[in-house]
Amino acid sequence: MRQDHVSFQIVELYATVPEGLPLEWRGRELASGPLLLELDETSPGESGNRGALDYSSRKAKVDFHVSLGFPELADLMEDLEADPSLAAPVRAILRSEGKILDDHSFALSGQCELRPHAVFSPADTKAFVLEGG
Repeated sequence: MRQDHVSFQIVELYATVPEGLPLEWRGRELASGPLLLELDETSPGESGNRGALDYSSRKAKVDFHVSLGFPELADLMEDLEADPSLAAPVRAILRSEGKILDDHSFALSGQCELRPHAVFSPADTKAFVLEGG
């Protein structure tokens, strides 16, 4: 391994978006309720949840296999006795890259590749992480 290149594995990730996301379904906008994001440990393959830092070019590249859950929406679907697949977590791969900052933190952004889901079609659903400022 070169001294200016560091490979690493992501072992924990948990984030909450309390206000959730607006969802459009059958022409109606719905509130999703809180969104929970965590690493998807069930994802196949060994290539996920890994990253690389290249200090010579000051670039970081990270792939996250994530699970996006909507617990309030899932509870509502369960109360309505709907098909459980409708409330299942959305599984995705977030491929991100960005700069290594002077304090060794990262400014990452990227696009999610969604896995098949009963509600969120990969062809019709787009998700991005935008670089913070």
